[in-house]
Formats: sequence, structure tokens, C-alpha cells
Amino acid sequence: MAALTTDNDVQVTIAEAATLIETMTDEGHSVMLWGAPGIGKTDIVYQLGERKKRKVIVFHASLRETVDVRGIPVSDLKTGTTRWLVPSELPNAERDGEFGYLFLDEYNQSSPQMQAALGGLLHDGTVGDYVLPKGWRVIAAGNRTADRASAQKMPTQARNRLGHFTVLPDVDAWCKWAAANGVPIELIAFVRFRRELLHRMPRGDENAYPTPRSLTKAGKYVKVADSNLRRKLFGSLIGADVAGELNGFIDLYQSIGGLDDIVANPATAPIPTEASQLWAVCTGLARMATRKNIKQIAIYNERLGREQQMLLMHDAAIRTPALKETAEYTKWAVKNQDVLMQS
Repeated sequence: MAALTTDNDVQVTIAEAATLIETMTDEGHSVMLWGAPGIGKTDIVYQLGERKKRKVIVFHASLRETVDVRGIPVSDLKTGTTRWLVPSELPNAERDGEFGYLFLDEYNQSSPQMQAALGGLLHDGTVGDYVLPKGWRVIAAGNRTADRASAQKMPTQARNRLGHFTVLPDVDAWCKWAAANGVPIELIAFVRFRRELLHRMPRGDENAYPTPRSLTKAGKYVKVADSNLRRKLFGSLIGADVAGELNGFIDLYQSIGGLDDIVANPATAPIPTEASQLWAVCTGLARMATRKNIKQIAIYNERLGREQQMLLMHDAAIRTPALKETAEYTKWAVKNQDVLMQS
């Protein structure tokens, strides 16, 4: 099998990619994000749009024909020439705003003809009679040929018009995003416990396998009461083997009992000895932390190992930023400032 990356690739985490594409597009440059399916490339672009308060228009290159981007040729009998009717879905400053991002998703899964048609957009923002608004930037994304995702070889001249970043799986970034976006705590805890399962490409012809995308979808079924049914639902998205592990983890998590008991008796509540339970408890307490109960949670937190303390308090503050204003968080942050400065 071909190598997934080369020594010349610039490999970045999701968090780094978000900063890098913002920097490059602010300078007027087009960017290409490479990476395995489901790793989060599309989400990066949407998050950039939200952060900059700019519209994102997605063009799925692999699903379209060249006429969809170049437009339909029509005769101009007065001039004896042919003009192109501009596709309405491409960015229009009056309709979509002066600034924004045109996202060419699955760019290199499209045909060579489509890549050629899109080449003008990457080069000077034109295709046919269409001109990209001055304040808009082009971002492309695609899979590597070794990902077995129908990727086509990209022409060298197109490559040279783009900045290229290869996005790698990032457990901490995904968990941070998941904690802020309502992903079930059981699933977040599982990913922290089994970090290597955040993204695993198929070993053969499996239909389902774990990625940030498929795991997030699996989170919709965490609360299904029937354990056997829940395992099969997971399996349809992340594969039977990983589904079995996740389902067992959830059964174990549910056997812990209510986290309210820990909040009520933080000084005496038992500390789990099973690693998976410990991760689950920390993630659960971070999710339920409020200004009202942070004092009790901080007492329990002091009894944990430093790694678990970091996880609990950091996640709690991400989910509820107001906790950083409490005396309990300030005391803990001062005590652990050496670690916080490195994170």
C-alpha cells in the first residue's frame, strides 16, 4: 500500500489547521486540506466561517459536472460570440456578503475535467464568465490516494496554486469540541480511554469504522436502553469490534451509580480503581459542574491524580466558562499553573 503521507507533507492537528487556514486565507491564498475520511476537515471550514462571521458555500466537486461550475454556453448574436451563464450557487457579493469562503469539498475526488474547470478559481478566482468576489477565499479538501476514497491524482500546476496541510487525528481537540457540543459524556470518556480508536481506517473491506464523524453519529444512540440493540446501532457506524468495546464501556459507566452521590459526599465518595470508570467519572463531573456545586466537585477533584484533575477542571471550564471566575477554580489554577502554561 502507498504511504499515507510523505516526508514533504506538513502534518497538523485539527486545532493547528484551524489557525493556519485562517492565516493563509487572510493573506489571500487558497488552501488544500488533506486527510482521511471523517477526520473533521469540513468542520474546520464551518468553524472558521462562524469565527469570522462569514458565509461558507460548499461545492461538492465530486458530485457535479463541469457545466455546474463553468455555466451553460449561450450565443450572443449581436457580437457573434458565446457567453457563459454563471451558476447561481457560486458566491455573489450582493446576496452572500462581501467576505466569505468557497469550500471545494472532495476536490480531488472529482474528474480531471472538473479539476481543470476549478483550476481558474484556484488561480485567479475566475471560471468562464464568473469572477469570485474580491473578499472571498477558496478552500479545498480531499483524501489521499492511499485512503482508498476514489481520490484522483491532482495536476502539479493545481498543487502549486495551493497551500497544503495534512490533518491528523487529534483526541484532545475532538474531546474539547465534543464537550462543547453536547456529545454524550460516556462517548467522550471512551475516546479518552481508548485514544487510538478515535480514527482507524479499514483493514480490509469493512463498511463501518471509527472516525470523529462516525463516533459523533454513534453518540445519538448512547441513551438506547436495550444494550444489545445499542451495540448493533453502534456497529452499523463504527464496526462490530469497536462497538462491542464502546457498549461494554457504557454498561460499566452506568453501573457506577449517580454522580450526585459524589457531589453530595465529595470527601468520602469512593475513587474508582478501574481506569475506564475513572475516566468516565471525571468526564461526567465536568459535564455537571456549575457555580453552585463547583466547591464540592473541587474537593473530590483534589483526591484524584494530577492527570484526572486536569481533565475534570479543564473540561468543566470549557463547558461553563463562568467557572473560571470562582474561587475554587482560581485556587486550583494557581496550584497547577506550571501545567496550564504548557497546555
